[in-house]
Amino acid sequence: MKIDLKDLRPLMDEAFKNGNTFSIYVHGTSMRPLFNDETIVELKQDFNISKGDIVFYQRDNGQYVLHRIKKINKDSYNIVGDHQYKIEKNVNKNNIIAKVVSYTKKEKKYYLNNFKYKIYKFIIKFGIIRYLFSHLTWKRKQLYYQYYLYFQVLY
Repeated sequence: MKIDLKDLRPLMDEAFKNGNTFSIYVHGTSMRPLFNDETIVELKQDFNISKGDIVFYQRDNGQYVLHRIKKINKDSYNIVGDHQYKIEKNVNKNNIIAKVVSYTKKEKKYYLNNFKYKIYKFIIKFGIIRYLFSHLTWKRKQLYYQYYLYFQVLY
């Protein structure tokens, strides 16, 4: 059963009001390779946000998004997914709901303050991961279409 985030929002706000965290499943590909559809993220309402933090926010159109802080402006942030190039500029600070403090993948919990994550965060800062994954995805699609066309000609 899939529950819409807008229906969970009151529960989330109540948990944050009581000083608790709130966990949700990730949906989408914008934060790959770190997160996939089987990943559970633990959110905490913490407005001490730094460059490189992963935040959960609501866009002006009502859509909920989980992306990384690329740049901190005076009253806003520039935010981007790890698997994306297009930066969402000037996201109002009031749109930030919480930040990710840990994630669970394949029943193993990872905290975002551990050494391995700090290395990943350093690498992602330079766009190496974005480049590799977008390039590999493009190559895979190119090969798929080549084989698809080849087999269409044969049959």
